[in-house]
Amino acid sequence: MTDPEIAEKVRHVLAKKLSRDPAELKGETRLAEDLGVDSFGGVEIMFEIEEAFGLQIADSDIQNVRTIDDIVAYISRYKNAPPASPSTDAENPTPKEPTH
Repeated sequence: MTDPEIAEKVRHVLAKKLSRDPAELKGETRLAEDLGVDSFGGVEIMFEIEEAFGLQIADSDIQNVRTIDDIVAYISRYKNAPPASPSTDAENPTPKEPTH
């Protein structure tokens, strides 16, 4: 998945969650300052992002997410990372276990 594809999907997830037009959401759009997302809303958005991309975002990493570009960069690092070894690096997002 390319960065533009990731960005498009992120914008659509945010637009749906925040009842916004995806076209008004730019990379530099700040979640708190521009969209009014508080800390609880940020956690909810990260759950939506995790679900949409099939990954798990470490709670400590959520603090570093300020803009839409930050979300895209984080997901891009995950999608372009080499397969994880048995000992997973805590700084890299990890895929969710499939539910049956």
